[in-house]
Amino acid sequence: MTAADALPSSPAIDEGDLARICEEFRTKGRAFLKGLVPPEVAAGMTYQAQIGAKKPKGPALATPNVSKKSTIELYGFMWPSLLGLHWGLTPAVEAASGARLLPTYAYFRTYQRGDICKVHIDRPSCEHSLSLTIGYSDGAPWGLSVGREEWDTEKIAGKAMLPDFGDEPHDTFEMQPGDGVLYKGCERRHGRAEPNPNRWSAHLFLHWVDRDGPNAEWAFDKQQISADGDFAFPG
Repeated sequence: MTAADALPSSPAIDEGDLARICEEFRTKGRAFLKGLVPPEVAAGMTYQAQIGAKKPKGPALATPNVSKKSTIELYGFMWPSLLGLHWGLTPAVEAASGARLLPTYAYFRTYQRGDICKVHIDRPSCEHSLSLTIGYSDGAPWGLSVGREEWDTEKIAGKAMLPDFGDEPHDTFEMQPGDGVLYKGCERRHGRAEPNPNRWSAHLFLHWVDRDGPNAEWAFDKQQISADGDFAFPG
């Protein structure tokens, strides 16, 4: 199997695109993955999230953190469809990043009109991160920006969460539903400094660590995923 074979079937991602993606990620710490997920799948995930949010015990509005307004958040271990997508995309992200990866955690988040996503850097379980747009209420693309400078823990002190990039050069990727941006979440500042033009937008954030790297202990976000028990069969 070649690296291109590991990518999901998509007319937008061929072997030439994979070479570009790998080179961009290696040299710039980020890469644009246009059409990574079919728009129909993105729409289906958005619909599932909307149905789940309406249930009596569905996710409550979370306090603003990187955004200005309250948001709906749902983590992968609470949503089997998201967990399956996250784990299932691992071979594709391995092919794009050139690293042997293990998933850590994934979550769904909404943003409201006028929101920004404050420019920030992520914790160790976000060594390799994929931001995936799955839906807009009004169809207006809302770009994700990734800084060009490589940061470390000491350098980022005092700049953990800001409304913009300041004087740091950065690249912005206009994302349609199904498009993703792969970036080094612990090294590259990222965010959305321009206000969200939609009444709401819906996004997935999927994270991995290098199974041979310094953050390997964060695989599966340190959650227990195996059991010592057995299957019980009737009779």
